Amino acid sequence: MKKLLAIFCLALLTLGLWPPAEAPARVYIDITKPSSRKLPLAMPEFRPQGGSQSLGGEGNRILRGDLELTGLFDVLDPKTYLGSGAGAINPREWRRIGAELLVTAEYTQIGNTLGIECKLHDVTDGKLLVGRRYDGLKADLPAMMHRFADEIMEAITGQKSVFSTQIAFVRAEGGKKEVWLMDFDGSHARQFTNRGDLTLFPSWSPDGKLVAYTTYVNRRPTVALHALAGGSGQVILNKPGVNLTPAFRNDGRVAAALSFSGKTNIYLCDQAGNVGQNLTDGWGIDVAPTFSPDGRQMAYVSDRSGNPQIYVRDMASGQMRRITYGHKYCAAPDWSPKGDRIAFMVDIGGVFQVATIRPDGSDQQILTSGHGGGEDPSWSPDGRLIAYSSRSTGRYQIYVMTASGQPLKRLTELSGENSDPAWSPRGVIGTR
Repeated sequence: MKKLLAIFCLALLTLGLWPPAEAPARVYIDITKPSSRKLPLAMPEFRPQGGSQSLGGEGNRILRGDLELTGLFDVLDPKTYLGSGAGAINPREWRRIGAELLVTAEYTQIGNTLGIECKLHDVTDGKLLVGRRYDGLKADLPAMMHRFADEIMEAITGQKSVFSTQIAFVRAEGGKKEVWLMDFDGSHARQFTNRGDLTLFPSWSPDGKLVAYTTYVNRRPTVALHALAGGSGQVILNKPGVNLTPAFRNDGRVAAALSFSGKTNIYLCDQAGNVGQNLTDGWGIDVAPTFSPDGRQMAYVSDRSGNPQIYVRDMASGQMRRITYGHKYCAAPDWSPKGDRIAFMVDIGGVFQVATIRPDGSDQQILTSGHGGGEDPSWSPDGRLIAYSSRSTGRYQIYVMTASGQPLKRLTELSGENSDPAWSPRGVIGTR
């Protein structure tokens, strides 16, 4: 099965119905802005050229869900459509209902095999933006739709989105906590670790092949690395005291909070567990490192001022600065892949909220106020979305919102408590 999946993924990468369209002169969405107007998009039923008609409905539903998750598109009500999307495209028909973009698809199913041709049209300028053909098995339909959703995003924004990503999170049930994985949209949730104790603070390697986490061994927190491809995970840091909150730097090294010296400071280690540079040296508790995309700065949590606050360290000079003020508790920082903001959780009136701030400490924004609060933010690899946990419904579940704070979707519907999401890099969706 893994071999078939690998072959299919290769086909997705190499098969194209048409050459890539030239970069459009029109600017569709300015992704440098925190929010933009939604683009009106029409997506009529996918047309069968043989095989099950229900398959087209399923493909349409998956693709629509992907595009709505971005927060960038207004998918128009099919009841308003004047055309069917079959045959030659009449841009005027679609412009009359307010559409600017049109997605059409035709598919052929023979037995368990599936071929589908997908197109994205600009009906304002009357041109084809993207056309792709995917071939595989019937079960591969979701992967095909995720792939085309990425093609749409690249055509509109110049960047692929999150449709080849997974989210790690911590699920607590029966007195145990284990790391679970799910696809970017909350589907295919499955248990990843089986430590039988407390497993916390998942963090992805830059290439998406490893997940680091804190796990308890003989009642002491240690740091382990776990290959996404399988295995049971290998403990790499088991120093006296605590070994907490691992995070990867862009060069693959791991930073973690260690207390073997008598103080809880952050150290930089290699993947074999050899402890290297001491990154903090205060008498407070320093934990929860997160690095800027270029690895030149590190944000972390320290209580050296009396209460937990967010600090930033310049990796070259060693200079540190506090960036959060006016709140008694700030924690769980996560640096945006764009490098421009740091997400974190902050106590406001006894309720944790997700906030973002610039690395220089300016322009703090509270994102989840009015939405039941939020904790443990994690940026998507394109820097447009934030996954977070909230117990607004009574139990912790994972949600996703835009970087400007627009709620999009609840991702988990699981029993127990589900928290501490960690969004993967791109390119790991096919790993099971």
